[in-house]
Amino acid sequence: MAGIGFQLQKLFKEDYYSSRFKAYLYSLFVTAGPWLIVILTILMLQLLLQAVPDVTAENKQLFMISVSYCFMFSQVLFGFQQLVVTRYVADCLYEKKEEKVFSSFLGFSAVTIAAAGLLWLIFALLSPIGWDYKLLMLSLFIMLNLIWVMLLYLSGAKNYQAIALSFLAGGIFSIGFLFLCMKWFPFFEGEWSAAWMMMGSFTGGMAITFFGLVVSMLKTFPDRSATAPFAYLAYFDKYGLLAFTGIFYNAGLWISNWIIWLNSGEWLLGTFRYHPSYDTALFYAYLTILPTYVIFVVSIETRFYERYKTFFSFINDGGTLSQIMKSKTSMILVLKQELERLVRYQGFISLALLILAVLLLPLFIKADSVLDLFRITIIGAFFNGMTLIMMLLLLYFDDRRGAFRTALLFFSGIAITTVVFLPAGESAYGTGFTLGSLISFIYSSARLFQYVGKADYYAFCRSHKTRSDGPFHRLALKLERWI
Repeated sequence: MAGIGFQLQKLFKEDYYSSRFKAYLYSLFVTAGPWLIVILTILMLQLLLQAVPDVTAENKQLFMISVSYCFMFSQVLFGFQQLVVTRYVADCLYEKKEEKVFSSFLGFSAVTIAAAGLLWLIFALLSPIGWDYKLLMLSLFIMLNLIWVMLLYLSGAKNYQAIALSFLAGGIFSIGFLFLCMKWFPFFEGEWSAAWMMMGSFTGGMAITFFGLVVSMLKTFPDRSATAPFAYLAYFDKYGLLAFTGIFYNAGLWISNWIIWLNSGEWLLGTFRYHPSYDTALFYAYLTILPTYVIFVVSIETRFYERYKTFFSFINDGGTLSQIMKSKTSMILVLKQELERLVRYQGFISLALLILAVLLLPLFIKADSVLDLFRITIIGAFFNGMTLIMMLLLLYFDDRRGAFRTALLFFSGIAITTVVFLPAGESAYGTGFTLGSLISFIYSSARLFQYVGKADYYAFCRSHKTRSDGPFHRLALKLERWI
């Protein structure tokens, strides 16, 4: 998010409703544009195949579950390195060592490909589906992992337009390619040909997105040194808590699904475990907290960031005690105001959707089990989104321990409460997700304001010692010698 504040502040200085609307639209574009494009692409591919006779629901199911698995496990895999690499890149830019940035991208990509390939190999050896489909999934899985990597670097470089245009081009290609296949070529024979076509079209679109991002990377980072590409691994020794924060949070997003799959899920082709009702309800619940990220970006990058910057400027540049204390008071006040506004706005949206799900949706939707789960997961998604906001703010203040405990509590809370409520049956499946998210939200909120209240103390007195050597440092040296 860092860097978009200048554009937002410019829009908010113009005291017009149209300018404010543009600011929120810009934030939506930055935070969720690529995600929305991917979702719309998947929906359009399914709608196109509705015009083809004899396309079974199982084909659509295979396609959706395959894509879901690729996205899910690529996010978890990426999460382990995400925050550590972010810290490394930020330090390189702060120290004016831009030549190390692209080099770390090469090393990060190599490690990611190796890990993704190993994970896919385990899946491929255990799965009875055809190798043609497995290889198609491998292509998508590898590209998604590398796309997350490039998004990290391009977002840091504020190249948001290139990101959105690459995803848009990929989505258009996917839809157009499937349409042309249906129009110009006979439908492939075979029980799972429709799923193969959808998967092939979607993978082709992701390939367009991938190459678009590669071009953007080359343009964004003209100094493309390949010296010491694995040097970033030493940061796992220095900032190990960031690695565990990323993995626990990303795994926590899906741990309730995995537990429910093992308990009462269904098998598809002896390969994919899933639960139709819970997976669908949770997917729609996550969509309801989209406004949270938009409002958060606007709030943090406008009013709060100005106070945050002023406070730390006084600390770093020799401000008086009076200036430091006044700026801290102002910063905490604005932080409380913006968080209250965020909770109020998202709470209103979630409550409105909950009422809609209780009173109106049953008149039009017959899937009672999905609606029942959606009602409880809406509440869980609200606390889930709030937990992420608190964790990000803890990282703003470099409270790595607090962020780690939040992520660990998020993961373990959802896991434990989901297991506890399993005997209550399917109607209680979303309860564990909701309670676990609520527990982590309560802890992270208390931790944030306790920590921020002593921000000046931590800035002056906290030890900043980190490990200069360790297993990852030695691993980096070995990899450097091999290449």
